[in-house]
Amino acid sequence: MRELRKAKGMTLKQLAAATDLSIGYLSQLERQDADPSVRALNMIGKALGVGISWFFPDPDEGDNPEADIVVRANKRRSLKFESGVRDELISPNLSGQLELILTTFAPHSSSGETLYSHKGEEGGYVVSGTLELTVEDKIMTLHPGDAFHFLSSRPHRYANPANTETSIVWAMTPPHY
Repeated sequence: MRELRKAKGMTLKQLAAATDLSIGYLSQLERQDADPSVRALNMIGKALGVGISWFFPDPDEGDNPEADIVVRANKRRSLKFESGVRDELISPNLSGQLELILTTFAPHSSSGETLYSHKGEEGGYVVSGTLELTVEDKIMTLHPGDAFHFLSSRPHRYANPANTETSIVWAMTPPHY
């Protein structure tokens, strides 16, 4: 992030003003002393003129002839959030219309208390654990083998109400990261 900010000729103060994030928080992110939220990465990416996928570089991608088709298990780009949620990008790239993510929810973690919405569609498949899916005023409990799909413009949130991890394979269009 620091290299990109400097390449764009921006100071931390200018980036803070463009993102409504504090200079201290941005400094912590640049020193890797804090984990960014998806929201923060989106705002920083917009201010710096890049998509959020820029923050997930794969150094071997250029030398790998299968990189635009296959994602090896040990080569996934990932984000871990303070909430206990970990997203692993399982799409080879974000240049198309579809994004695939493997999300692991730690016990009792969630996407947050607030419902949110965004452009597009999303669906998922519960691989393991329990997922509490809220879409508008509907709260649904899903178990392994259950799947879901809805327009992302409908306010929604996710939670793991259980004492064990929950894993979900997501499909989103257009790519959110």
